[in-house]
Amino acid sequence: MSRKRAGFSLVELLVVIGIIAILIGLLLPTLTRARKQANSVACQSNLRQLGIILQTYVNENRGWLFPVGPPDPITHVLKTLGDNVTPDDRWPMHVAGFGIRAPNPLPYNPAAYNPNVYDPIHFNPEPFTPKILKCPSDQEPYEAHSYLLNQHLADERIRAGSKNFGGLTSSEVIVAGEKLTNVRDYYMEKDEFDRIVEQYRHGLQLGSNYLYLDGHVGTVLPREALVGIDPWDLKVPTPPATP
Repeated sequence: MSRKRAGFSLVELLVVIGIIAILIGLLLPTLTRARKQANSVACQSNLRQLGIILQTYVNENRGWLFPVGPPDPITHVLKTLGDNVTPDDRWPMHVAGFGIRAPNPLPYNPAAYNPNVYDPIHFNPEPFTPKILKCPSDQEPYEAHSYLLNQHLADERIRAGSKNFGGLTSSEVIVAGEKLTNVRDYYMEKDEFDRIVEQYRHGLQLGSNYLYLDGHVGTVLPREALVGIDPWDLKVPTPPATP
C-alpha cells in the first residue's frame, strides 16, 4: 500500500505566505491610524488635566493663570519661567498641583547653568517635569515636555475673570499648545509660531491639540490656532463710513 506524504507543498506554503502578507498590508494602515488616534486622545486628556491643575493654581494665586516671574524694570514685561532658569525653577515647579518637589540638595550647581546650551545630562529636566506634560506621540522631546503656555496671556496680564480678549470669548483663547520635539521653549508667541509650535502632530487634516481658557481641549489647524494665541493684535477691518 502506498503512503500519502503529510504536510504542505512549496506552492501551498507560498500561497499562504502571500495571503498573510496581503492581510498585513491591509491591516497596518488601520492599526497605524488607531494608534495615532489613541495617542491624540491621550494627549487631549493630558491637556484637560493641565487645565484642571491650572484652575487650582488660579484659585490659590489671585487669579493668575500660570506662574510668572517679576516684571522687567525697564519693559515691565513679566519674566517667564522656562529654559532661561534651571529646571528646579521652571513654571511646573511652581504649581503645587503637580506634586513635584525639588530634592535637597539639588543634583547640579545652579551657578553653572548656561541657558543657551541644552545640557540634559548635567541639568536633567525629567525629575522636575510632570508626566502629563508629555504627549505620547512626542518621542524624547527636548526639556522633557511637549506643551507650551501662551506667553501673550502673561504679557497682557490676563487673569481669571478678564474680558479683554480682543473680541474673542474664553472658549476661543488658547492657554497651551504643542511644541516641536527639538525645541526647548516653554512658551509660544504668534511671531514664533512656525519656529516652535508643532502644527500637525495629529495629522495634516486635524492639526494639533490646544487647551482653551474655558477649560476645553480642541484639535485645530494652524490658521485657527493663530487667532486664539494672540487675539489682541488681530487686524480688525475698519467698517466703512456712513454716507
